[in-house]
Amino acid sequence: MSKYPLKIHHIKTIINQFSPKMLYGLFFKERIYQSNFQKLLVQKDWHDLQIKPRGYAANCSLLYFLLRVLHEKEPTTTLELGSGQTTKLFFRYIEENSKAEALVLEEDKDWYEHIKNDFLSDRFSYEYSPLQELVIEDKHVDWYSYNFSDIINQGKKFNLVLIDGPKGIRRFSRLGIVKYLYDIIDKDNFLIIFDDSSRKGEEDTIEYLLGIFDEKELQYTKYDLYGSKKQTCIASENYTIDI
Repeated sequence: MSKYPLKIHHIKTIINQFSPKMLYGLFFKERIYQSNFQKLLVQKDWHDLQIKPRGYAANCSLLYFLLRVLHEKEPTTTLELGSGQTTKLFFRYIEENSKAEALVLEEDKDWYEHIKNDFLSDRFSYEYSPLQELVIEDKHVDWYSYNFSDIINQGKKFNLVLIDGPKGIRRFSRLGIVKYLYDIIDKDNFLIIFDDSSRKGEEDTIEYLLGIFDEKELQYTKYDLYGSKKQTCIASENYTIDI
């Protein structure tokens, strides 16, 4: 792995965590998102889902936003990196939408084995994908061994991509996605969600990705969600949601 000054990383991440928007999200907005999420689950008749937004799991800003995206934008192709509470939303959505399909990658074999039988569907591909080294310019990162080149060669395009894996690192966290993302999104109808984007490592990767998008003159909108955690969204104009 590339070496970066640990002290600088910690300082930047701590500053981000104690920014006014993060504090407001943690102590005020998260409760609103939680209430809105529960109400929307009932409204959509998904209230039977056992979803627990706590600890390292998806928080309420992400869950509420994702639930709205699924019902308001109705993506036909979704990709989730790292599985957990949000996977339950994706699976229910796929079950109820015959034209939709999803791919979910998980690098933790124990976790994968523990929950894989909860996600059995012809249109829902839940796959164990151990990590391997990937080189992005001079940066050595751990990334999924899944063959993304097959997706590119098949011309498959995703409308919705949630990046919550693999486990984050100090700098350029989850950087492997930048090698493939431009080629696997539907350029006219896409939404990319980075979880944990207040961390310096995720900030690095988002900046790197936007540099690629700008170089290729891809039109996008960037906006952030603040709850107990921060999410950064990058979307085509018609996949932007006010929240």
